[in-house]
Amino acid sequence: MVVSSKFSTKGQVKSISLPCRSHPTTLRIEQELNTVKTAAAIAASKPSAETICSGLSHLAELYKCMDDLLNLSATRVLISGEQNKKWVEELVEESVNFLDVCGSIRDMVTQIKEHVRDLQCVLRRRKCELSNEKSIINYNCFRKKMKKDVRLLVGSLKQVDNMITGGGGSVVVDSDNHLLAAVMKAVIGVSETTVSVFESLLLFFSMPVSKPNRWSIVVSKLMHKGIVACEDQQEHGIVNEFASLNDALQSLCKNGSSTQAEKMQTAKCRLEIVETQLECMETKLECMFRRLIGTRATLLNIVSL
Repeated sequence: MVVSSKFSTKGQVKSISLPCRSHPTTLRIEQELNTVKTAAAIAASKPSAETICSGLSHLAELYKCMDDLLNLSATRVLISGEQNKKWVEELVEESVNFLDVCGSIRDMVTQIKEHVRDLQCVLRRRKCELSNEKSIINYNCFRKKMKKDVRLLVGSLKQVDNMITGGGGSVVVDSDNHLLAAVMKAVIGVSETTVSVFESLLLFFSMPVSKPNRWSIVVSKLMHKGIVACEDQQEHGIVNEFASLNDALQSLCKNGSSTQAEKMQTAKCRLEIVETQLECMETKLECMFRRLIGTRATLLNIVSL
């Protein structure tokens, strides 16, 4: 018997339970999804560059598993049928959106790293008042622009999430075809996880430095859950490395302090730490970008069958 079914799940990344007759590759994806879910939970409770990089690494491995699944001849035959053409085309469109977001985040990280290196040069050669230093002014202007870019990127992710959970076309599934059902659940799970990991990274860079109440004005309502988490983390003294750097720079630019030398050293140390972490993120995002390109190529090949 053939039935029309739409696989979608709301909310955060969920653990999926696949049929017992699933292909081993779908079981690998289930395991990776659960791993990424755990990493995402850690990132939400303790936001740091380490947890973000870990999430990106697991996500890249998840895409490798999904590509292996999509490249199976049995999978290609199952999902390339005319009745599922619309669903596969939606996946292609979704992959383009993920590529755009990933590329934008990667460029953002590169720009942050460039500003960090400029600030390191300033602190190495200057021992006087820094509030009017051009590099610091440029960095603060960039941060303001970055918050606007983050808002737009989170909006794009929200649109993709709506496409995944509510806007996708129905797919025709044979009620006895456990592999097809498992493939579709796995692919949707990967998409939801991608949204979650990318949102975590964007929120990491947009953690409020001070005056948390202004945060609700700066970012859109799409980020409401992330805002609540950020404010709660500040109340409990949890601040990520990027926010700590911003605090150190703000403190350093205040004049007349008897602890200026100490503040200078603190800022230098935090810049070094952030630079190393940004390089890690840049590497992980580049790997993720290549994975997304590979997935899109695979989907286009399936569409052309």
